[in-house]
Order: sequence, then C-alpha cells, then structure tokens
Amino acid sequence: MATKRKTAASAAPATAPAATAAPVFEAPAESWADTILRTNFASVEQDSIVLLQAASTLLESDTPEKVNVALDQNLKLWIAIKAVLLNDNCPVEPEVKANLRNLAQFVVSTTMLATQGTIETRKLVSLARLNMNIAEGLLSGQRNRMIQERAYQIWEEDGRPEGREQENWLRAEAEISGLFKV
Repeated sequence: MATKRKTAASAAPATAPAATAAPVFEAPAESWADTILRTNFASVEQDSIVLLQAASTLLESDTPEKVNVALDQNLKLWIAIKAVLLNDNCPVEPEVKANLRNLAQFVVSTTMLATQGTIETRKLVSLARLNMNIAEGLLSGQRNRMIQERAYQIWEEDGRPEGREQENWLRAEAEISGLFKV
C-alpha cells in the first residue's frame, strides 16, 4: 500500500480561512530536533524517547496529512542528529558517528524520494524500525555502562580481590536488570 505524500507543489491552494482548519498534530513545546540539538546526543534517555516518539508517529500515520507531518518531523530529527554528530563536543564514538551519519543520509534520501509522490507503507515501517533500533542501541549501551560501573563499585567494596570479575559483573548485571524491571 502506498500513501500519497502531498508536497508544496501538489497541495491544494488554501481557500478557507485558517481558523476553520483543524491542525493535524499539535506541535510539542520542544520539537524532536530541538531536543537532539539541546542534548548534543549525550542524554541517552531523552534521545531514545525522541527516536521512539518519531517511530510511533511514523507507524500511526494513516492519512496523507499525517504521513507528511511524520516524515517532515522525522527528517528534521535526523538532520539534527547529523548536525550534532559533526560537532566535536558530541560524545559519540567516531565509528558510531560515521554509522549514524550514513543512516541519517539514508533517512534524508528516503524522505526526499517520498516528496516525489507516494511512499510505500513498508518504507514508513523501515524508517520507524530504524529509529527504534537506534533507541534500543542507545539504551543498551547505557545499560552496559551502568553494569560496568556497578561491577567496579562491587570490586572496590569487596577490597579489590583478584579473579572475581565475572562474579562481580553478574551481580552488577542482576542489580541493574532489577532496576530496569521496576
């Protein structure tokens, strides 16, 4: 199934007063792109939430108008991600930065193709899955850092004994997993 994407050139001219038109979506106080630009892609939880919100909006788009808004907002989000990745202060590892820049380029090109008429539902789903996978990866990396820090704390609390790395890691992993379940 393909969804017709209205572009500025194909949209019908506005003849009705703006007061009678109902908004498709209410704009959030801070856009997804603004959040990424503010956090500098360093706040894992906020960045993941933004990516998941964008994914949800893409998946829930059931009219051409909603598809337009979802694609436009997702495009702005990924342009912001790409801009942040070019910043020297961005804490993301160089290899991950390169991969994310490539993904950003994919999102931009896929979205630009959609402006030429229609976008297939499977492409919307692909863009949403991409956002979900990046969010999951961010959270997984955060979880591993938390486990590593807790394992180190356990090692220090126990007097820095040798040969108990795996035991400390498993204990830390259980504690952190318990936090994520709550």
